Amino acid sequence: MLFFVFVLLNFSWAFAQEKKDIQIHFENDSVAVEKGSTFTNFLVIENKSSEDIIIQNIMPQENYPGLLFYPKNDFTLGAGQSKNLPVKLIANVDFMKLRSNEIKFKVSYTTPAVTRTESASFFVAKGENKNIAIYTATYENFINPALPQSSILLTVENQGYSKRTVKIDLQSIPDGLEILPKQQTVSLEGLEKQTIEIKIVVRKQNTLYPEFNINAIVTDLLDNKIVGSNTLYLVVLSHNRQIARGNEAASGSNFAEMSYNENSSRLNFLQLRGNTAFRITENLKSRFNIGADYYLEDGRYNLYDTWLELERKNTVLRLGNVNSSDYDYPVFGRGGKVSTKFGENNQIEILALENNYNLYGTYFQQTEGSTIVGTKYAFGNAKSFNGKVSYIFDHDPRLNVDTQVANAVSALLINDKHTIRTEVGLSHEKGLLNKDENAGASMGANYDGKIGKWDIQSFNSFATKSYAGIKRGSFFSNQRIGRQFSAAQRAFIQYQNSQVEPEFLSFQNESTQPGNTSNLRYYFNSTEALGLGYQFSLRNWNFLLSPKVEKQKTANFYTSQELFSYRLEANISTTLGAHGLNLTAEYSYSKENDKPDWFNSLKTTLSYRYKSFSLNGTAQWNVTSVFDLNPYYDVNRNFANYNVYASYNFQMFNHNLTGSFSAGAFYSELYKNLNSNITGNLEYKISPSWSTTGYFNLSGYRSTAEYASSGSYYQYRVGIKKYFTTATAFGNHKVAFQIFEDKNFNGLLESGESVLANEIVKLDNYVAMTDKNGKVVFQNVPEGTYTLKVNESAGARLMMDPVIMVHTNINRKVGLVKNIKVSGKLTEIRQAYDVLETDVTGIVVYAKSEDGMIYTAVVNQKNEFEFFLKDGKYNLYIENDKYSYTQPTQTIQVTKEGYSKTVVFEYKKKDTTIKVKKF
Repeated sequence: MLFFVFVLLNFSWAFAQEKKDIQIHFENDSVAVEKGSTFTNFLVIENKSSEDIIIQNIMPQENYPGLLFYPKNDFTLGAGQSKNLPVKLIANVDFMKLRSNEIKFKVSYTTPAVTRTESASFFVAKGENKNIAIYTATYENFINPALPQSSILLTVENQGYSKRTVKIDLQSIPDGLEILPKQQTVSLEGLEKQTIEIKIVVRKQNTLYPEFNINAIVTDLLDNKIVGSNTLYLVVLSHNRQIARGNEAASGSNFAEMSYNENSSRLNFLQLRGNTAFRITENLKSRFNIGADYYLEDGRYNLYDTWLELERKNTVLRLGNVNSSDYDYPVFGRGGKVSTKFGENNQIEILALENNYNLYGTYFQQTEGSTIVGTKYAFGNAKSFNGKVSYIFDHDPRLNVDTQVANAVSALLINDKHTIRTEVGLSHEKGLLNKDENAGASMGANYDGKIGKWDIQSFNSFATKSYAGIKRGSFFSNQRIGRQFSAAQRAFIQYQNSQVEPEFLSFQNESTQPGNTSNLRYYFNSTEALGLGYQFSLRNWNFLLSPKVEKQKTANFYTSQELFSYRLEANISTTLGAHGLNLTAEYSYSKENDKPDWFNSLKTTLSYRYKSFSLNGTAQWNVTSVFDLNPYYDVNRNFANYNVYASYNFQMFNHNLTGSFSAGAFYSELYKNLNSNITGNLEYKISPSWSTTGYFNLSGYRSTAEYASSGSYYQYRVGIKKYFTTATAFGNHKVAFQIFEDKNFNGLLESGESVLANEIVKLDNYVAMTDKNGKVVFQNVPEGTYTLKVNESAGARLMMDPVIMVHTNINRKVGLVKNIKVSGKLTEIRQAYDVLETDVTGIVVYAKSEDGMIYTAVVNQKNEFEFFLKDGKYNLYIENDKYSYTQPTQTIQVTKEGYSKTVVFEYKKKDTTIKVKKF
């Protein structure tokens, strides 16, 4: 046993010694890249042993798109020598879409003793927009209150290149809309758009304000961070139109705006909106937001969307209007919320509020809302495992119901290709008058993975009918398998089954006698579909063909409908410079309610974009959804609905005037109505901190049914806006530099030396540009160590240590010495009658200084190369045996005055002799 232990230890020591002697790694562990740019990282091979080794093969781990050049020739590396081998890539779209950010190469080498293969890798930090956009095709979405349900299409767009799986939460503001479903899970490829459908029921008619907002919050399931949000505007059609607030959302930050609003209902008011951040003490910072209306005719007011946040170290307290989308329950109202972080990735939150949209006011009657208390604990990290546990208690004195909801979510990242997410929830509801009660539960399991060229997604959730959370009475199953054939071709098969059939407690002010349905609510919706899809690209054109079979059902106490359809969806999109085009069409062959007759229908949408202008149109012929089967106004099966919408965003007068205009019209033969709308927003900057603002809205509604009515309204707003300077957050610092050209190399800005305007300055990954005085400021810089980079593309070098320790405010002058550009080219010497072309693109040229520093340059497609060097003596040489060089090493002297000559390396083909025979 001792002998075997000694042998094993000897082998392990020898292996460790050999691994230590042969070191293979990339020069940079991480490289920041932008779309369309080329970048190079050097593979460093160091032979620290006493024997020569032979590098036999260098191969990428996979066929990376955008890989332009890497060493392919065998070579011998002498004892004690090292080599830097360039690996060059271009960050094209396919490269940016790579699921893993790790670029890995395998290197095989042979020593006199063994042959071994080792791996080396580096990571790319992609400069991409990681937001998820969610929006509707039109600015306003009209709802006919006579319908049992309305349908709205939401577009969810992944604006980044990485695949994302996100959760979408929808919330009615003010309360009064039943949204089905309130929560959805969507998987998006890089730059992919998907359209999802939501159903809306107006359960409480708001006669004073027929406008509703839906807050859409998008959360990345990988790390539970909010990656997108939007406010979707809905207008309930009404013969008596009253307008109180403009539909546009507050824009900007650190501002205050006072405006006058007038509309056709004569409900005119003054409005104050604003937010700011400021320090209270050295250790305490604050943020404040306000929204207030004052009605001129009757002297009443409303205070809403108003809150104060206090932050000290890792603890945040918010008082006023509070909302949260991270609970499995709608949470918004007036009250307080406190959250604190502890450890590396742990956070706990506690909130208590009253479910009332307004903070305070005299315009609305201050009715008592629900009392909500809750807590949440989040843990883990985005790299391996994370999760959260939440609990909500809701006492509703209006409905006389007490509700409790507990929810737990966890996500496990097995590696960069496999993610598992699980969710479980429990709830309890109790009626305080009728004493009825319900218990409920929900569960969910999601898997997202990649096996070779196969993509597999499985999203599943189930909630019992009486579960009181957002998924009440829902079942959702989405199974998708995709196959990537090439960078331009992929196919998938998908099965989807979604059902909503909730169950509620009885209305507590009604008796619960058998047969009495007036105190109950019931509805059922389901969609089941099986589909195939094939996507491919031809140059700038993208195509999708997707046939599917679909069955839809809807029911309530009074009616039920069913639609069975064979569908074929086609999508064509392209980008031609500043022009963008997207055409979607869906043909259906359907029958209703098991009737023997089949009918045809078509729905198509065309979107065109040119710079800041967009035009969208939708046309529908015949029934495409089960909700269209409801027979209104004695419309037969053959009908047509049309919609057209245009918008334009502009910036003029050196960006001092900004604004947007939009206009749209919608005609429905099915529902016998015509709606139109024109909206505009303007802001003109009087000075860097003051602006004037304006808004107008003209809308009309006309019913085309017999004995119907029509109406129109207008609204406009004019205001003045003040912008505040951004405050530096607690614990952070302001770092300022003035960049200048240091001509005499002394590090001081002196007369005759010019400042450098419009220069790109990087502080790690933070990028800014100098102003006309060569100054640049980085606000809110956390404490830490940073690397300063300036003007790398022009070959300038800093006259100071680029590593900066930030622990206080910094204001420093930074001198740059511009390196001297040395250009060169490779020229072939051909024999007579030699017409065979050569390719020297990617060959590496080395420049070695007197102090042993080695610089590299890569030959481009024009057979040219260039260095940026400081003054001194250099040996320029090529180590490439593909061709023979007449002078493979050349010595040059670079001075401060520059180097005007062109370095020429002449080369010939190897083993090529042309013999000419004369007759």
